[in-house]
Amino acid sequence: MLAILKDAEGRPDLFGWFGRIPRAKIESWARLLSVRVPDDLLEFWSQTGGGDLFESETIYRPTSIPSSEPYFIEGDDVDSLNRWCIDNGLLPSYLAFHNGLYLSAIHLSKQLFVTLDDKFQEVAVFPTFDEWYLRTLRADFGARYGLPDEVDRS
Repeated sequence: MLAILKDAEGRPDLFGWFGRIPRAKIESWARLLSVRVPDDLLEFWSQTGGGDLFESETIYRPTSIPSSEPYFIEGDDVDSLNRWCIDNGLLPSYLAFHNGLYLSAIHLSKQLFVTLDDKFQEVAVFPTFDEWYLRTLRADFGARYGLPDEVDRS
């Protein structure tokens, strides 16, 4: 199980998911954009649809399909985020999926997760969605919210 989902089980008050999306819809959306999304992010999106977490973070929804979930706000989708980012200098070789304390994206050709600075330059690189979450959001917010030091992913 992904570490972020395990944390959400233990502290659901910190995570407001947008709502499940069938994996086939996400895969169809990715094909329309001609992008390849890592499997672990596809799995996360299919289970949650993305969402708001901690006090300042959003993992954007991979489609602009309206959601009935209470946390979903129009524009909290990857397409809207990336239009804004590309208009402001992000190279199309990245697909932004998270914004908050920093911007996070997938480096599409390398299939790596990255955090970017305000000039869209890579600050850190992670091989998996779990590593990205554990070394970014969880590292920044875990102690503040009393999350356990270690994540039991069984």
